[in-house]
Parts: sequence; structure tokens; C-alpha cells
Amino acid sequence: MKDTKLVYKKVLLINEVGDEFTALSTEEFKPITGELIFNTAMTGFAEILTDPSYINQIINFTSSHIGNYGVTKSDFESSKPKIQAAIGNSFSYKPSSWRSEMSITDWLKEYEIPFTGGFDSRMITTYLRNNGSSMFALGVDVKKHDLTNLLKKAKNIIGDDSAITAGKNSKENNDTKGKVGILDLGSKNSIEKVLEDNNFEAILLNSETEPNKILNYDLKGLIISNGPGDPRSLLKIIRNIENLIGKIPIFGICLGHQILSLACGLIVEKMKFGHHGSNHPVKVEGIDNAIITSQNHGFSVSDFSDSLKHDKFGHISSYAVNLYDNTNAGISIWSSNAYSVQFHPEAGPGTNDGLKVFEPFFKMIKGTYAEE
Repeated sequence: MKDTKLVYKKVLLINEVGDEFTALSTEEFKPITGELIFNTAMTGFAEILTDPSYINQIINFTSSHIGNYGVTKSDFESSKPKIQAAIGNSFSYKPSSWRSEMSITDWLKEYEIPFTGGFDSRMITTYLRNNGSSMFALGVDVKKHDLTNLLKKAKNIIGDDSAITAGKNSKENNDTKGKVGILDLGSKNSIEKVLEDNNFEAILLNSETEPNKILNYDLKGLIISNGPGDPRSLLKIIRNIENLIGKIPIFGICLGHQILSLACGLIVEKMKFGHHGSNHPVKVEGIDNAIITSQNHGFSVSDFSDSLKHDKFGHISSYAVNLYDNTNAGISIWSSNAYSVQFHPEAGPGTNDGLKVFEPFFKMIKGTYAEE
């Protein structure tokens, strides 16, 4: 019988200043770079890995076992994995679930996405909390200087404009009247599903669609979607939204929240290590209890305690706050029929608590268009 002993090789994870973590792995993959973050979700791995918001990121999962129930296509938030790499304590090669269509390991291999267990995920998480997220390189059986040289050429998360091309690149569609537009910056499938479940038809719009074209589509409302990268780099999109506020009902989600805020003149800053997980408590205006939300963002709107008066748009108020660290989690501009949240109200993964946050958007739409 042929000898099939596994060969373990050293995996190196290192940043530009030389801080490093190591693991032993049987996996083989090409060296890659990305912003190293930690995600505290204990389920929803397929949804996380297919979320375009994670483009240019290496995910360190804090959960002990990744993918023990496999992956199922109906859970995907896009057509394929969008991450740079996934690391953690261990990955399940043999899933156990009646829903499983494939192991998470075979699936990641199919798309040549680097992954490996063997890392001390707690140590990495503690490091990121103390030192902040930064760009790292990951490789198997490689020299340090090769990875640090790769980092020098890498696309940094600061200034990353991946959201421009992260969407589905939808074709021109003339059948738009009465639909809800989604400005696609890497929109998750779950957003469309929420609209469908509430009897609204959605249409995806390319990221840099001009304001006049959007208004000529005669849409019921506009959702600015989630997406990856640095919102401050999306200057054209920010200008376009500035020219749409007050002219169409607007709801911003995650990156969309940051873009709406920037269009109003608010300040967006890079966070130390961000919010990545499906267990973040948020207090939302008009909702009595805190809601548990799914989040993935490394930038946030600088907090403002008092309502601001904008010359064109009216009063801008804080709509929601993250109860972990009191960072801003939403703004409202009710006089201009616009608001946004810094979390995923559509879940995918996570609880359904956030679904009620869509209600103001649906009410704005119904106030503009008579129900048939």
C-alpha cells in the first residue's frame, strides 16, 4: 500500500514592520497580501466568505472550528469567495450537516483561496486589538524578505477603491420604473432578498451611475449597498450621492452609510481594528430594545452628539450607536428622506433583529408612491 503520510510545512504571516505569526499546515498556496482582521462569528462562514465587503482582507476566525457544517450555495452572498485568505485554529475537511453540498476546504481550493488552520487565533486577535489592523502577507515555506517585499507592492486598505468594481457590473436596463435601485458597490444577495420578501422589485445599478440617469429611471427609492475598501477614496460616488439627497428616498448600508455621511460633509476615519462579527449590539432610534447585528467595517463616522443643520439637506442626527464602543452606527436626515446604518440589517449571517431597520425606507417609499 502506498505511503500517504501528510507533510507539514511552515506557514508565515508577517507585516511590514516584521511582526509575525506562524503555523504548520499541509496546505499549499501562493503568497498573498491583505488587511488582517479578526471575525468573531461562530456560524455563517459561507456568507462571510462570499461577502464582497471582505475584498482585500485576510480573515482570522476566532471560532475554534471553521466549516464543520460545510457550505450550501443558497447561503452565498455572491457567486464565489471574495476574501484574500482565511486562517484560524482548524478547518473542517469532513462536514456534518444534511444541508452541506461541499466541504469548506474543497470549496476554497476550487477557487484557489488560501486557507489554513494551525494558527493561535487568540494570540492574533489580541495582537490586532492592541496594535490595530494592518496589511499582512501570508505564504507557505517562504522567506520573510520575500513576503515583506510583496507587501511593499500590495494594494493598501487605505485608499482602496475596490468598491468601484466590486459589484456585478449590471447591464443597462430600461425596465426600471417603480423598482428599488441598489447602487452596487459589492451588494450582498440578502439585500435583494429582503426587498423581494417585502414585494419590491430590485434593480442593481453600477457604482458610478450618474445622478440624472438614476432620477430618470423613476425608481421608488435607492439603497447604497455595502462594499469593500476605503470610502474616502470614492470621490465620484460621494459627489453623485450628494446630488441625489432630497430627490429620492435613500437608505445606506455599511459602506453606503459612510458614503451618505461623507456626502453630507461628515468625517469618516479608519478604526483601530474595526467591527467584524455577527454579535454586535446596537441601539437604534425608535426601537425600544438593543438589536444584535452583523458587522464588517474598518472605518466609521466620527461621532457627533448633537443634531447638525445642513444648508441643503436639513437636520442630520445620530440614528444608531454601537453599544460595544459607542461609535456611530447610523445617521438620519428625515427632512431629505435619507438615512443609513453601519451594520447589515439584512443579516446574512446573523440574527433577523435588523430587518425592522428597513421599515423607515419602505415608509418613505409609500409616502412618495401611492399604494396600488
